[in-house]
Amino acid sequence: MNQHDYITLRIINACLRENVSGLISQGQITQDSQHQWLTWQSASQTLRLQVDACDYMQPWRAVSPEWQIKTAQGWHSQSGYANWLAALMPDQQPETRELFATYKEEADSAVAQGELCALAFTQQRASLLRSPHEMNWGERLRHADQLASFLDHPYYPTARAKFGFSEADLRQYAPEFCQPFRLRWLALPHQQLTLTAPEARPDWWPLPSQVGLDPQHFARHALIPVHPLTLSQLHDLPEGAVIAPDAWLDVYPTLSVRTVQLADYPDQHLKVPLSMRTLGQKNIRLIKPSTLYDGQWFAEVLTMLGEQDNLLRGKYRHVDERFCGHVAENKQLAFLLRRYAAPRTGETLLPVAALGSKLPDGRYYLSSLLEQPGMPDVAEWWREYCQLMADVHLTLWLRYGIALESNQQNAVLSLTPNEALTLVMKDNDAARILPERFAAACPHLAERLITLRDPRICVSDEAALAQMFITITLQLCLAAVLESLTAGALIDREAGYQTLRHALEQSLARLESEGVDTAFARQQLFACSTQPVKYLLLSGSLLSKQASGAADINKFYGQSGPNFLLREKR
Repeated sequence: MNQHDYITLRIINACLRENVSGLISQGQITQDSQHQWLTWQSASQTLRLQVDACDYMQPWRAVSPEWQIKTAQGWHSQSGYANWLAALMPDQQPETRELFATYKEEADSAVAQGELCALAFTQQRASLLRSPHEMNWGERLRHADQLASFLDHPYYPTARAKFGFSEADLRQYAPEFCQPFRLRWLALPHQQLTLTAPEARPDWWPLPSQVGLDPQHFARHALIPVHPLTLSQLHDLPEGAVIAPDAWLDVYPTLSVRTVQLADYPDQHLKVPLSMRTLGQKNIRLIKPSTLYDGQWFAEVLTMLGEQDNLLRGKYRHVDERFCGHVAENKQLAFLLRRYAAPRTGETLLPVAALGSKLPDGRYYLSSLLEQPGMPDVAEWWREYCQLMADVHLTLWLRYGIALESNQQNAVLSLTPNEALTLVMKDNDAARILPERFAAACPHLAERLITLRDPRICVSDEAALAQMFITITLQLCLAAVLESLTAGALIDREAGYQTLRHALEQSLARLESEGVDTAFARQQLFACSTQPVKYLLLSGSLLSKQASGAADINKFYGQSGPNFLLREKR
């Protein structure tokens, strides 16, 4: 299937999943002798789409990137995402019509960039096929991110599009190409810059002379890193600020693009603002200064919980994110330094996003890692992974009232020969917390709650925690991985879901034995016929914030996904 048809089919299925323009709620399912059809009618036309029943994320799934339009002469075939978006575009809502039209541009970008990245995958065959023992720890981490970058987001149909990147930008700064480049630097009068932990500044941080500035004239200035693509966007700089003439510090792009790995210090990453949009046109990859503080709050609290809780102890490490800087509330002038813990012997850190990745020879990347001596087979690894995720995230939710937005990019696994699988946590600035439960479980930490900056973090309803757990941990980090591995016959689908359910039940039973109330979680996980689904396409691109009513575009849900945990569904 070519890229255009591939993106068209992904968009159609996202629209079915999110009931765009009432496709599911207003459509009708019929069956003839050969096919099942979804028929949907707007004010101006009637279309029908061949579908199959589905028990994962959506009740109906399109089988091809084509559909039919009813005409006076009968049914006429159509294809292409431009025609699909035009068919679904609301007639009487100018703002939404404009968003539909702009989304077509994002789809164009996804096709063009998809073709370019597919070519890069072929051209980099030799380097992508390197085995783990041929690389050091930092190279393995970079290799995992690069392989993950070739695999599309499971649910957002045009995630391939780095909206705002030219072809030249992609080749130089995208993780698919994994090319080194140098950061730019901005000199600011000391009083303009706020550092969260000045004492944590690394020894390698540049001096003015290293970036082409006169050391005497800039003795009272501080330096902050700037992504080269952000440099041209810097207007109205603070008084006394100067862009350093020389680039300095060799770095590589990581999966997040705006976070880069230091070439000479691979265990350290810098997160810098980037004027790029991903996962929707409202998701500009800048840095809101308040997130630096909230992220550090969770880094400290999660580390303490991991040390004191018998179910969490030894299950995860959190990266050090203390050293950050920002200029007032300017989202373009901020940075975060991320330091990973000392590498373990033979350790490979890989984001969950890489678990479904394939190598150029057709093998699964995960299979190549598990072929190393001292590693489990795939079935045992899946059991261990399910239990790890269930233990960590159910304990945080039910005992402490914390639900982490640890998506496939931020959830990192430590895979080490002859050692238990563990997690490496990072970037937890958008979690949700139920203050009453947290305060009851951690009275010595309760006073910290008032220091959280984003008012959306503290919630009053446990449903918000359930939605986060189900849509992030359960769907993105577990079910999406399982579906990828079963597609390649690495795991039997039926057995894989039974393993997942068993892991969840094991964790719940253990928490219950320690006096934790699990009734609400059991009801949400094992009794509801449907699951919440993140409506990423609607909130990120097709609806205005006013139309969706979402306070956070990354947390806009519909209760429409079939519950794949129900026994009768398996």
